[in-house]
Amino acid sequence: MEDFKIRNVVEEDFVDIAELAEECSPMETERNSIYHIFTKFFRSTSFVAELPSGEIAGFVLGFISQENLEEAYIHLLCVDPRMRERNIGRKMVEVFINAVASKGCKKVNLITKPINWNSISFYKKLGFLEDKSGKTMNVLGTTAIKNYNGIGQHMVVFYKFIGNTS
Repeated sequence: MEDFKIRNVVEEDFVDIAELAEECSPMETERNSIYHIFTKFFRSTSFVAELPSGEIAGFVLGFISQENLEEAYIHLLCVDPRMRERNIGRKMVEVFINAVASKGCKKVNLITKPINWNSISFYKKLGFLEDKSGKTMNVLGTTAIKNYNGIGQHMVVFYKFIGNTS
């Protein structure tokens, strides 16, 4: 039985999310205002895993593209290192995918750093595929899109088709 529940974020969660993000290296941390923006304006596509104590054990922040309503993006996923191996990350991604699929999305995109082997392995296990289009390079044995997020910011780009893609 799960000892956590997944719920949509509320605006007041942003401080707890910001604090938890500090524990999720090598994930990139954001300015607190970014977490606040997600908890205020992207509540229907952002979620936390909450323990019975009320403590946040993880979060996924994402949104639906305003340019292509059939595509969504996972901006950040973090699980408290003490809470890993409990399927919290998997469950949050599933809830995110179900939420965006119910709104008509057919594809989910995300990126991660080439050094984040745990994240790369995790997303592959969930059926995400690496986007190897564009200029790629080998970084630590991983294929990354060169300069994806700016000069020297090479990223592994993932996508997954979801829902009814016909």
